[in-house]
Amino acid sequence: MRSPERPGPGQTRSPPSREVMAVENELIITGAFPGAGLLAFVIIPGLLVIWDRVLDHMEW
Repeated sequence: MRSPERPGPGQTRSPPSREVMAVENELIITGAFPGAGLLAFVIIPGLLVIWDRVLDHMEW
């Protein structure tokens, strides 16, 4: 038996409905805000602190 997600020979998959597309867009937008906040307030400052420590340990 074929799974319902895969169309058989000669069958085409119907395009997703507008509601599904809207939900996907909302999830992407909602996920972008925490991702941007994490990048701006955690990852970049952490890299700056690590780089500062590396420079402190280098001998000139």
